[in-house]
Amino acid sequence: MKRRNAYFVSGIGAIVLFAAFLTYNAKPVPLWNWIKLSDILTIVGGLMFIIPFYALSVRIKTQGHAPNPWVWQLLPVVGMFLMVVGLLIPNDVVSLGSLALCDVLYFLGCVGMLMIFVYPFGSVNDEILTEDVDERTEDAEDDEGRLKTK
Repeated sequence: MKRRNAYFVSGIGAIVLFAAFLTYNAKPVPLWNWIKLSDILTIVGGLMFIIPFYALSVRIKTQGHAPNPWVWQLLPVVGMFLMVVGLLIPNDVVSLGSLALCDVLYFLGCVGMLMIFVYPFGSVNDEILTEDVDERTEDAEDDEGRLKTK
């Protein structure tokens, strides 16, 4: 039940992100000085989308005793914070040549949140392989649980 609710919240977050995408190139609707409606929608939708995956990831990795908890517990939270700050900073505050500080913070936030999905680094491939092996062995067993021979 919890997983279904998490997917429901993530789905609503994806819809809010889509609404932010639609309003991004429209005439800017400033809310406070430089903060626009599309920025607020992106922050709210992005957090609604990613936090349920983060919570499920932490629960599964805690049960599986994944190594280096600071990587998969702390880095995604720092990434979420950096992404929000990157969205709230105006584009012209600090620029490093052709890169704006907000873009660098946004990129580092995305890299930090990748740890939700790819750490430990072999786990994604292990899960895919385990599912494939389970499917193939189910297909290859007869009614009594013995492997079929061809």
